[in-house]
Amino acid sequence: MASVLHSRFIIDGVPQEFTPAGMLDTVLEKPLPPQPGGTVLDESLDPVLSPDTFDMGRLDACLAAVLSCRREFPLPFAASYTRLCLAEALIDTMWRQGPFSLDDLALTAKWTCNADGLGRMSALYASVKAAVDYLDGLGLQLRRCSCEAGDVDVRFATPFSGAPLLCPDTFVPDARSWIVLVPFDSCDFRLGGSLFSQAMQAGGDSAPQVGDADYLMDCFEVVREFVTDRVALAGRTVAGGGLLAAVRRMLPPGMGADLDLSDMLRSYEEKMPGRLLFGEVPGALLQIRDIDFDYADAEFLLQDVAYFPLGHPVPGQEGVRVHASKKSGIQKILESLMQNAEGED
Repeated sequence: MASVLHSRFIIDGVPQEFTPAGMLDTVLEKPLPPQPGGTVLDESLDPVLSPDTFDMGRLDACLAAVLSCRREFPLPFAASYTRLCLAEALIDTMWRQGPFSLDDLALTAKWTCNADGLGRMSALYASVKAAVDYLDGLGLQLRRCSCEAGDVDVRFATPFSGAPLLCPDTFVPDARSWIVLVPFDSCDFRLGGSLFSQAMQAGGDSAPQVGDADYLMDCFEVVREFVTDRVALAGRTVAGGGLLAAVRRMLPPGMGADLDLSDMLRSYEEKMPGRLLFGEVPGALLQIRDIDFDYADAEFLLQDVAYFPLGHPVPGQEGVRVHASKKSGIQKILESLMQNAEGED
């Protein structure tokens, strides 16, 4: 399948200006060896139009379905999914031991593709283009890349992907500590192309428009500092499955978590908690000691990085409890005071 990278693509009747190999050569440390290529004709697939639906009463069932679902490459969302995978590989490296900065990370990329079936080859082309554009924005290079036969997919790795962890990837038993989400992109949360959309076969006519390279670099710098300085008690990458899946994966036996999405709903002007819980915006989930919270807050503000304190781990509890209100904590306190005042004689 390597010759596919050197082929000319005609997608939806439009000849594409560059071959995949031509695009990849702009971010590869060494250009790909020349190979003969043919012509690929394909059509892009549009997402199935369906509303994002979510019932908070089915939270546990939805989470179980997402966690047990085997990931499939979302053909209509090839570009956004590829950028998610690339960001995930970089964030995963952030937890690892090794003297590196983001600028040092040359990645490897592996695509698999299958010419059988409408939309598969156009998805491959869109995936390569998305990866090249994102890498260019990040100022990063590919050490090597390959393309093999198989179901359409893409994988990225860095030289430190398998290194030992600097901090645990499960919560430690500290009920006063904070669970903090740091989204590594400024895009809105959507369910298109997500594991939730695949598992529940509902929702997802648009995907998160991941691609803010400058913001990812800012987030990486400040969170990596928390990891190396041991400010982070524990941490995990948020990617496939979204926020709720990452929280669940961080729970050791005999521990639960209480989350409040109120600030996130208000900040994103979002009405659907399900988008925030299962939308796949790449990010980091941190556990921070209560005594270190003010320091972390100051560092986030200094770097102009948005973060959301969501709640606390709960030793002795099972599962994740989620509270969601579009009103701020102050609003709810004031309304409670007003109601009590109105009830007095």
